[in-house]
Amino acid sequence: MPKALILILALRNVFRNKRRTLLTVGLIACGLAALMFTDAMVRGMTKSMVNIATGTLLGEAQVHLEGFRRNNDVDLFIAHGDSLVQSLRADPVVDVAAPRVLTGAMLASSENVAAAMVYGVDGAAEAELGKLRQALVAGQYLEQGEPTQLLIGSKLAKLLEVELGDRVVITVSQIHGGELSQELFRVSGIFRFNDRLLDQNLAFVNLPRGRQLLGMATGVHEIALKLQEPTGQPFDWQRYNGDRQGESIETLGWQKLIPQLSGVLEMSNFSTLIVAGILFVLVSLGLINSMFMSIYERQYEFGVLLALGTRRIQLFWQIVYEGFFIGVLSALLGMVLGGLLSWWKAVTGLDYGNLEMSGVTLQEPIYLILHWTQFTWMPLVIVLMTVTASLYPAWHAARLQPTQAMRKTL
Repeated sequence: MPKALILILALRNVFRNKRRTLLTVGLIACGLAALMFTDAMVRGMTKSMVNIATGTLLGEAQVHLEGFRRNNDVDLFIAHGDSLVQSLRADPVVDVAAPRVLTGAMLASSENVAAAMVYGVDGAAEAELGKLRQALVAGQYLEQGEPTQLLIGSKLAKLLEVELGDRVVITVSQIHGGELSQELFRVSGIFRFNDRLLDQNLAFVNLPRGRQLLGMATGVHEIALKLQEPTGQPFDWQRYNGDRQGESIETLGWQKLIPQLSGVLEMSNFSTLIVAGILFVLVSLGLINSMFMSIYERQYEFGVLLALGTRRIQLFWQIVYEGFFIGVLSALLGMVLGGLLSWWKAVTGLDYGNLEMSGVTLQEPIYLILHWTQFTWMPLVIVLMTVTASLYPAWHAARLQPTQAMRKTL
């Protein structure tokens, strides 16, 4: 039997029972569409979580004196921080370099007392780096030359029972000795990140006043970085690591700053493979069942073909080609369904309503991301899966005995 005739017979037999073929193709296509949607959602969630984590306050990388991050020791500051900031801002890969001093403090109003982390920041740089300016819900942002300005979170303001213009006394331990220092500030702005930890535990003052509060003439505890969009030129991490002017500097990306988020993202990518495996098993079982039903209905026909001299290998390949055609039809339909569904949510987004995951609150909708792999290797895997699933039914059909097969008919 010529190969062309085998292909024609296989294609004809695919549409012999249109209802069963459509159900089988629909099952496999829905599996592919679900896999494409899952992959697009994981990609979108990954990008959204990274953007939220790095774009709120953290930055894409941070520079510290080695050892500072272990317990935020105020004595471990970069003395030549101003010159280092200038070097970073001159780096073509660095978009924003925001210097900071930070310390644990006690905030006292006329009504209550609360502990918080106080940041002394460059207001202009912070506005470009993160979302501090956008998070303001009342008052005005930090301005140079306003030493008494204080920004506090909405939950912290509620705890202290203060409003705009109210006085707040900040008490901290100064560097090199730990002597207590107190300064009077006025609440100039209230921010809300929609994150309980940030809104209840953070306060911001201007960088010069923060240094004065700590008894620090110059220097910074931390430099937060925002990098340029990928241009092919990587950020030289080693350039800003190690010994610089007698100080041991460490530069860390967000992956090391929040390792729990990196772990969750790796698990999310792995979960796509798990979903793919489950879908492939279910789809394969459905396809095998459909193929065996088709073989059972055509046993008499197969018996006649074998009796007329058709070789078993030709019958084997006929069944495999049927699986191949079902796989191609399923892949085409699945790409259309999955592509349209993913594109719809790539435009409208999925709103999780402030879901918190690994310390990151998904405040904004997740927009799915379409990727070329969803339209190439995923459909190809579906076709290979259908061909593989048809091997056993094809082997079973090729082993039929003509005399026994011709006695069985529906």
